[in-house]
Amino acid sequence: MVVLLSLLAAVCFGMAAVLQFQASTASASELNLRFSLLWRLLANPRFGLGALFDVVGGLSQFFALKYGSVPQVLPILASGFVLAILLEHFLARRPIGVGDLIALLVSCGALITFLVLSPQASGRTIYVDASIVIGSLGIVIGVLTVTLLRPLLAGHGRMQAMIGALLLGVVSIFEREVGIIWTEQGAPRTLEHWELWVLVIVGGLALLVVQSAFQQQSLARVLPLVTVGEPIAAIAISTVALQTPLFRGGSSAIESLGALAVEILALIYLARSEVRVDAELHHDGQ
Repeated sequence: MVVLLSLLAAVCFGMAAVLQFQASTASASELNLRFSLLWRLLANPRFGLGALFDVVGGLSQFFALKYGSVPQVLPILASGFVLAILLEHFLARRPIGVGDLIALLVSCGALITFLVLSPQASGRTIYVDASIVIGSLGIVIGVLTVTLLRPLLAGHGRMQAMIGALLLGVVSIFEREVGIIWTEQGAPRTLEHWELWVLVIVGGLALLVVQSAFQQQSLARVLPLVTVGEPIAAIAISTVALQTPLFRGGSSAIESLGALAVEILALIYLARSEVRVDAELHHDGQ
């Protein structure tokens, strides 16, 4: 049951990414990093279907983690972005190179290794002062991205993807905080907590930035950055806030650092490969 739920979550997340990517690329580039992009996407059936897949995937992930262990679930969940990129290439009738496929699998494996070796989160919430700082930074970075920094980030999909991953990392932290509050105090009392509203605000900003990144670059260049960056950002920020070690002791720390290094190399290869493909397509068009 755990394996089936994890597979369902991975497939749903992959389908959601492809549908939302297609909806974003169909939107006018002038809407990039503007809130009007979200309004346009909400009217797009593909985006709505993608959101539905996200909900089903989230529920499947919740129950998979409830009944299974993290080492059981994460390897299957992490395969979602590989499935998404393969599906997008298939739908676009664009072949994927053997080197790109290997890089995707290596990236997926490195992410799994890092996540499995990371110290398990404690059951307590982050201190209030640290939560305020993290939430404030998330809001400030998100607002600056869609206002003052918008002209500088226009056309830079990878930069938008990295910022989106950072914001999603903050979202992940507050999802955990709200989940703990919900468990301890119930749904009605949760509405009274400011953490919920920070989650909503930063979540909306993260959605806008990631969808804007989808407008600028291919899925193979953007999605791995978002998928890999989100958990790493969440783990790094939460360990600093909780004053816990980022890596386990002994050989696990070396293995985690090695996984991060391999991950970076795989992402660089994918980015350079996509640049080459774009150049070849542009040359053939001429």
